Amino acid sequence: MSNLFKQVNQTLWQSHKRSKDLLTFASLREVKETSVTSTSSIAKEEKNNRKNNPGSYKTSQVIGLLLGPVLFFMIWLILPLNGLSDEGKAVLAITAWVSTWWILEVMPLGLTSLLPIVLLPLLGAISGSEAASSYGDPNIFLFLGGFAIALAIEKWNLHERIALSIISLVGTSTSGLVYGFMFATGFLSMWISNVATVMMMLPIGTAIAFKVGELMKKEGQYTFAEEKKFTQSIIFSIGFGGIIGGSATLIGTPPNLILAGLVTEMFGIEISFAKWFLFAFPMILILGIATAFYLTKIAYPMNVKSLQSGKQFVIDEKENLGKMSFEEKAVGLVFTLTAFMWLTRSFLWTDIIPGISDTMIAITGALLLYLIPASKKHGGRLLGQDSLKKMPWDVLLLVGGGLAIAAGFSQTDLSSWVGSQLLLLEETPYIVILAISTLLAIGITQIAPNTAVTTIFVPIAATLALAIDAHPLPLMTAVALGAGFAFMLPIGTPSQAIIFGTGKVTIVDMLRRGTLVTILATVLIILFVYFLYPMVFDLNLFEYPSALK
Repeated sequence: MSNLFKQVNQTLWQSHKRSKDLLTFASLREVKETSVTSTSSIAKEEKNNRKNNPGSYKTSQVIGLLLGPVLFFMIWLILPLNGLSDEGKAVLAITAWVSTWWILEVMPLGLTSLLPIVLLPLLGAISGSEAASSYGDPNIFLFLGGFAIALAIEKWNLHERIALSIISLVGTSTSGLVYGFMFATGFLSMWISNVATVMMMLPIGTAIAFKVGELMKKEGQYTFAEEKKFTQSIIFSIGFGGIIGGSATLIGTPPNLILAGLVTEMFGIEISFAKWFLFAFPMILILGIATAFYLTKIAYPMNVKSLQSGKQFVIDEKENLGKMSFEEKAVGLVFTLTAFMWLTRSFLWTDIIPGISDTMIAITGALLLYLIPASKKHGGRLLGQDSLKKMPWDVLLLVGGGLAIAAGFSQTDLSSWVGSQLLLLEETPYIVILAISTLLAIGITQIAPNTAVTTIFVPIAATLALAIDAHPLPLMTAVALGAGFAFMLPIGTPSQAIIFGTGKVTIVDMLRRGTLVTILATVLIILFVYFLYPMVFDLNLFEYPSALK
């Protein structure tokens, strides 16, 4: 019995590791690094620790093991949360427990993410079927399709060819590559979902990070610390760029669409695409530049500024790759068609293909990869059954767990209770109310889906505006923008879950890097809503229009 338990435990931790390794092209690195005698002792030690002690408790895990249940019982049974129902207290307590175990990785993330299925129905917050249905959300299947495409790109080494092409175009300046990925991802995210954008860019970014590591080794500038810094800066530039860019347009991110719909439904006012862009784009541009500067100069300052032998290295590597194989071309075609459909879905295909969505496109692309045969030389198909074992099930379950908790927020009085606390601000100066509303939205969206936060708190912001006799649109806009900026945790937005799935950034890394970007975003939202929004939309911040009452 003891041996069986150890085998199951080891299997779960191995699955945990595979989920983290999905988009890092670990197999490629392992093959090439066997010929490199200067492998970092730190990397060897980390690998040996994972191999020899897959299920041992570290100090942080022991702390989390105890802290999670302690917080749960304190919130559920001890803290005097007046006006909040027992069901609402239960959801808040469950959120504290699950978040603690997520952050400190007490169990493999996928297992921790299953706690809501047990705890939410057990405490009467929502039914078991409602909790379980969150794990079948369309976004999860969007991930599944995107991960299948990433696996195919890795399997046939297409990422190497794409990475070399981008390096040859952008150059081999380390800072330039970070800026390039930040703005390329941000621009694409203005027009398609940030999830689809990050899905497209991340395999390319991680491949380039590996290639830059090889260039550093070739020039004798390599250290494990330098490679780690560059890799994390590229990954964060993609993840943050996707979130930042989406807020520049009404169609770029769900909170903006929800805001526009609620404003029209509640007040009969249409927020035009042009006015929104005129207001939001300058803020997004400043936030993007500042974030890239932060990543390259403060968070990850590189000692290696440029790579002198980069051009010749690219030429040599392209020659080594040879001509594109049939499999590379086929995977590239599926990847290109999927990206094209993602880019053009909202304005080209919605009236032609019934029910088309990013999820439908991703799953179609994945199915094609399992259907298209490889050449006779290789046999089989572009993707085979073995690829299912490499899918990041932990990450998919993590997203499902976050959605289950969000369902608990919306189906109990927890959300309305939190929102009602805002009504205590009636006599507070407007700028303070604006700041608190923005902070509340941007804080909650770190642990809850942005769609839920926007849907719940935008109407509350409108109610608060009436209570303080202020125009409702600026407060509603600040809340919607705040809800879209989930930089700190993988459960806040799907794109953050994806970059966490690379295994190259930890939750602690996300908290550290995301905190300063979140603070900067909060300040920019407050300033732009307070000063620029009234000019663009021609309204008075300090008056609730009688026509809207």
